[in-house]
Amino acid sequence: MRKYLIYGTTLAFTWIFVTGSPDLPTFVQGLFFGLPVSFAFRRFYPGDMSMHRLEKLPYLIEYCGIFVESLIISNIDVAQRLLRPSKSVNPEIIEYSTGLEHPTAVAMLADSITLTPGTLVVDHIEEENKLVIHCLNGNCTEQTKKDIRGLENLLKRIFG
Repeated sequence: MRKYLIYGTTLAFTWIFVTGSPDLPTFVQGLFFGLPVSFAFRRFYPGDMSMHRLEKLPYLIEYCGIFVESLIISNIDVAQRLLRPSKSVNPEIIEYSTGLEHPTAVAMLADSITLTPGTLVVDHIEEENKLVIHCLNGNCTEQTKKDIRGLENLLKRIFG
């Protein structure tokens, strides 16, 4: 079976969830847009469609859960720092050595760090495989590194 048909159908089901109306016309509309898009990008699909990819799904779900939890906690922390001037802001730049080899995994980790309020990836030193990170609260850099290490370990399982 052609891969683009599977991806196009997946996009159609995604369209149903995005629009919030689970009916046949919405599904047909999703297919109408999803199949041409998936056909146009078919050369970017991974080489194989084996079942071992499904074995990594629990790790991806866990990664998303941990990321959402970090996102909520850091949003609250940054909001408190803005609303309460008594809470100090100690910005600091740290270097984080990552053991990720897959470029997509490194990009995912860097994006997750940047999307979390209070942290920003400033640079990626490719030769040493290090991320340069700006932290809003420099007092807890060890905790920040520990949180990043947890995300990195999951990405190793997903991309390893």
